[in-house]
Amino acid sequence: MKVNDAISGLLFVLLAGAIYYVTRNFPIMPGQDYGAAFFPRTIATFMAILGALLMIRGIREREAGPVAEPFEWMRSPGLVANFLLVVGALIFYIAVSDRLGFVITAFITLYALLFWLRGRRFWLSSLAISVVSVIVLQQFFGQFLRVPLPWGVLEAYAW
Repeated sequence: MKVNDAISGLLFVLLAGAIYYVTRNFPIMPGQDYGAAFFPRTIATFMAILGALLMIRGIREREAGPVAEPFEWMRSPGLVANFLLVVGALIFYIAVSDRLGFVITAFITLYALLFWLRGRRFWLSSLAISVVSVIVLQQFFGQFLRVPLPWGVLEAYAW
């Protein structure tokens, strides 16, 4: 969605304020002139300054167009459904991956997305792509890079 720069700038200023607030209790390092809050607060300061500049620009240009305007793809129910499916798949993965494990959850997520986006006609190749992709990802991240992917119900079969 296209929004006026004043709204984007306001969001940046609010986010900068939140970062500044969250870092208020970060410890100061003994013997140092700065502590753990130094870099986040430096970034937050620049975010606030640039956000304020965006707000000024947005206020100056507010007559050039509407405050917010949806993108063209947002007018298509099919494309909105695709977007919502991807968001739902991410939420599903986050919600159940610890219980089911990476292999099962990633397979279900990937197969559902491929089945929906490629169509029913390609169900067998979507199945094959899902199986091979999950095995490759498990091997690459779990074995090669040593990322602790959850095994869930397959804990007894972990390799």
